[in-house]
Amino acid sequence: MDESQLEELLKKGLEEIYKAESSEHEVKPGVYYPSYIGSCLRKQYYIYTTGERATHEDLVVMMTGVGVHEIVAKALGVAAKVEGVETKISLQVNDKIRLSGRVDVIIIDMEGKRYVIEVKSVSTTPDSPREGHALQLQVYLHALGVDEGYLLYWNKRNGEIKAFKVTKDDERLKEAFERAIMLDYHVTVRVPPEPESYINGKLWECKRCPFLSECNPGPL
Repeated sequence: MDESQLEELLKKGLEEIYKAESSEHEVKPGVYYPSYIGSCLRKQYYIYTTGERATHEDLVVMMTGVGVHEIVAKALGVAAKVEGVETKISLQVNDKIRLSGRVDVIIIDMEGKRYVIEVKSVSTTPDSPREGHALQLQVYLHALGVDEGYLLYWNKRNGEIKAFKVTKDDERLKEAFERAIMLDYHVTVRVPPEPESYINGKLWECKRCPFLSECNPGPL
């Protein structure tokens, strides 16, 4: 076996793991995901109308994130009481739309208070919670009836760990619901929404998007 064969074996294994994970993450109109709902609606539209896509580089990044999630859950289990890991949640938006996802970690402190922990592996540590991540956590807090949670950022480059507290906010949940309803409308009528990432100047997201050729938002 030479170097290229080893690389191909690893790529094949990652693809099989991704397929197995995807089979538990069914993409169908009417069921939307908190982990996506704060990101570019046009990207989500293409996921629902053309299917999910991932390059080998994407798979490496995703699997690195899985490893970070696992070690964080294990470490918190040593230092605190962990109530749940990868806990499934479902929150009804209206009679035909729901948000469905998995909560990374639920812990209980010494006073018996529950907290939802959402773990994000990043290359650059943010100075404040990223909006899409905060919106995701809001859905989890409301689904579980928990008042507070934390966005925990794990920097893959320098090892920095930074946490931000997020408090349950009905207005932010309303925002998540509105985005789910808007996405469902566009998926139903098969008309792509505006390219939010491009409009908001997040061109790096456009450059990495697997649907860039279909979207064709403008010069990058």
